[in-house]
Amino acid sequence: MRLCAIAFKPCWQDGEGGWLSEGGHPLQMAGFASLFDSMTLVIARRSKPGTGGMPLPPMAGIIALRTPAGEDLRRKISVLLNLPYYVGSLARVIRTVDVVHTAVPSDIGFLGILLALLWRKKLIVRYSGSWEATGQTSAMNRVTRSLMQFFAGGKNVMLATGEGDIPPARGVSWVFSTALSNKELREGVPDFGRGLSTPARLAYVGRLSSEKGVRVLIDAFDLLHREGARPMPYLTIIGDGPERQTLEDHVHSLPCADSIRFTGQLGRAALNDTLAQMDFCVQPSLTEGFSKAWLDAFVHGLPVLTSSVGAAAAVIGRNGERGWLVPPGDVRALATTVRSILAEPRDWCSLRQRCRAYVEGKTLEVWAQTIGQICARQWNVKLEEGKLRP
Repeated sequence: MRLCAIAFKPCWQDGEGGWLSEGGHPLQMAGFASLFDSMTLVIARRSKPGTGGMPLPPMAGIIALRTPAGEDLRRKISVLLNLPYYVGSLARVIRTVDVVHTAVPSDIGFLGILLALLWRKKLIVRYSGSWEATGQTSAMNRVTRSLMQFFAGGKNVMLATGEGDIPPARGVSWVFSTALSNKELREGVPDFGRGLSTPARLAYVGRLSSEKGVRVLIDAFDLLHREGARPMPYLTIIGDGPERQTLEDHVHSLPCADSIRFTGQLGRAALNDTLAQMDFCVQPSLTEGFSKAWLDAFVHGLPVLTSSVGAAAAVIGRNGERGWLVPPGDVRALATTVRSILAEPRDWCSLRQRCRAYVEGKTLEVWAQTIGQICARQWNVKLEEGKLRP
C-alpha cells in the first residue's frame, strides 16, 4: 500500500541534500512509513536551515512546497492567493497513492482531506490540537472537527490526539502522541532516589510559539523573583520557534534573567542528556492535545506541571500523582504552584516511579502499531509483520 503523508512541517536540506525537520515530526513520519510499502511526504520548504534537526525517513519521497507567507490571517490569505499551486501539487501525488494521511489543524492538511475525499482514497486524519474547545480554538478548527465527524467511518480513519475512556466523537478514536523510541525507554534509567536540587532545576520542552504559553512561564518566574523566592530556581527553555527572539528579549529585560536560559532546538540525545539533569518539567500550554514533552519528561522520572488542557488531566492524574495542573494562562497560579512544589515535603522517589511507570508502552513503535490496528480493523485489511496488507 502506498501512502502520501501531508504533514507540511517546516523542513530544510543539509549540505548533502538530505532533508531534516525538528521535534518529533521525523520520528512519527518514520512510524507511519513502517506501516506501508512506500511513502511520499509533503513538507514545507524552510527558507533558512534550522538547528537540532533530525533526518526525515530515508525511504520517503519528498515533495517540498513553498511555505505560505506570514502567520494567522496573512497566512490564510497567502494560501488562498496560491490555491491553484497548492491544490495542483497535492492532487498530482494524491491521485497516485492508496492512502492519504493528513495532520490537522493545518490549512494545507485541510486541503489534503478534501482532495482525498474527492478521489475516494483511504484516509487517516490525525487532529493534533485540543479536541475540546479552548480559548485558542479557531473557527477553522471547528470546521475541521465537524468535517472529521461527518466523514468518519468506512475508508476514513479519524484520530484525535488525546486520551480518555470515552471516544472524543462518534467514529473518532483517541491516540496518544510520542517521540520516544523503545531504545530511549530502555536506556533512560532515572535516579528515583533523588529529591530536588539546590537551587531546583526546571525545564520547558517544546515549540516557542504563542499557544505554548512560554511567556506565561517566564512571567511566573519573574513573579517568583519579585516576591523573594530564595533560592531562585533555574529554568531551561528547550526548543525553537517564531517567538524565540521576542521571548529572549523579554527575559533580558527582567531582573531574573540570570535564572533563565535558552538552549534552542536539541536533538534527541542532547534532549535526553539535558532532561536527566532536571528536577521537573513545566509545560504551560494554552491549548494542547497530548504533549510529547510529557512523555519525554516521564521517561526520566520527571513529574510535569502543566495547564489543564487536552489530555493533561488523564495523563497527569490527580494532584501530585504524576505532576500538577493549573489553569491555562494564569501567571499567579503557575507561580504559586511552583513555589509550593519547591517548599512542601513530598515523596519524590514514589512520584518519580509513578511517572516512569506511566510511560511504559507509550513508545513510537507502540504508537505506529496502534494506528495500524485501527486502520486494519476499519478497512478490513491485515496487519502482518507490522505492515498493512490488502
